[in-house]
This record gives sequence, structure tokens and C-alpha cells, in this order.
Amino acid sequence: MTIHIEWSQLEKAERLREDQLRLRISDSDDPEITEFRLSLLGAVNWWKGVEIKNSGGQLVAFVEATGPQVGLTEVEWDSVVGGSVVLWKAKAFGIHTPMYSLDVEDHLKGRRLALRWVADS
Repeated sequence: MTIHIEWSQLEKAERLREDQLRLRISDSDDPEITEFRLSLLGAVNWWKGVEIKNSGGQLVAFVEATGPQVGLTEVEWDSVVGGSVVLWKAKAFGIHTPMYSLDVEDHLKGRRLALRWVADS
């Protein structure tokens, strides 16, 4: 079961239940495209993922990163409006587990979201 969080918690890099993520939001090149970028910092090198769903709960995109690798995806705004974002991580024995969920909000339209996984415990 995921823990619902707010985008402001990521923007402030607040400590979450088991993790700390930092979010930087900037303008993208296209006002109809929202870009999701995932990277890991320092000792955080286990698999992480970002799932983007539409308003009906269907998968629109999934981006993942491991170690120094950076994951990147772009989605059409119309395909995600009213949807959700789920942050995943590898837990014990490398099992990929959904951890945190966020609502897709209007302020994300045409933006570049750079998510950096800073701490993992």
C-alpha cells in the first residue's frame, strides 16, 4: 500500500517514511508536455522507478534508474490530467515496491520535474 504525499514535500526535500527525495520544477520546452527525470544521489544506487497513470488508473509511462543511470520520459499533458504518479523502489531481495503516490496537479502542465532520490533507508 502506498503512502499519499504532496508535491510540496518533495520540493522541500522533506524526509518521508523511508526516503528523502528532492524535486526541482522548471519550464519544459513544450507547454503540452510534462517531463519526468529520475536520478539517484551518492550512496543511493538501488533501483528506483516513477509510474505515471491517467485518470482511469492505466499506465501512461514508467521511468526507472539504477546507480548513476538517469531515467527520462515525456508525457502529453492530456494523457495524464487527473491521474497519479507512483514512486517505486527496490526493497528487500530487490523486490520492486510502490512506496509513495501523488496526484497529478495542474501546476505540473508543461513543466520539467527533476526528481533526485537523496536518501534510502
